[in-house]
Amino acid sequence: MADHNSIMDALKKEKTVAYFDLEFCNERTTHHNVPVAAGVSYRRGGRELESYDTLIWCGDEYELWDEHLLRIGYEEQTLRKFGRPMEEVTGDLFAAHEKYRPEYYISLGRQDEELLKRFITREPEGWEFYDAVRFLPGRLSLKYDISLERYAYICGIPFVHKFQPLDDARCLAEIFACVCRGGADMARRREVEEEYDKKMFVAQYKNKRQAYEYLLGLESLTPAQKEKMRGYEEYLNGNRKKFLECAGDLQA
Repeated sequence: MADHNSIMDALKKEKTVAYFDLEFCNERTTHHNVPVAAGVSYRRGGRELESYDTLIWCGDEYELWDEHLLRIGYEEQTLRKFGRPMEEVTGDLFAAHEKYRPEYYISLGRQDEELLKRFITREPEGWEFYDAVRFLPGRLSLKYDISLERYAYICGIPFVHKFQPLDDARCLAEIFACVCRGGADMARRREVEEEYDKKMFVAQYKNKRQAYEYLLGLESLTPAQKEKMRGYEEYLNGNRKKFLECAGDLQA
């Protein structure tokens, strides 16, 4: 299992690393995620050796959720026409693995790794996966797991998330390079952490308000429920001004 030091060592010694990303759609009947596109950037040092970018069609047995596809900018008709079956994608990935022998396969979050392992048609023996979330927040002293777009902002990398996996993989590679060489903007880091502090507070306030409204709608309350309701009411009244300020800042 890779740790922070081994990742840093691999990057400093310019070993080959594969940064990858999957785009996926929710399946209507099972509610499981199904990959619809993949992107990989094979890099040594700061140089991209090769890239891989493809649409995926996993088959008619998966009923993709149209609303989800529309939100991420894909169409089922396009996936049917141009998406490649997972057997072919697997072949491409294994051929690239044999050619470049990446030290690590790095993604932002475990979901990409788990989804890839679930759908590729061969066991990826010898592939070392690494979740960037295990490295980036700690390296930047962040309390939160933030979005790729906000990591890019901290690193001064122009990037807008458009659900294009190769773009995401390349951006992640640039973020890693920036963070490892100590090039992140600490003022921006503090700005992003403050933004997430507000998001967390707003979410907490809304959750407590929802719980309060639920109790308020009950015909009768137990003593314990009455005590909870008083606590919620006190919290909501005491923090209403802060909630309005934070919600306003986030919408600005």
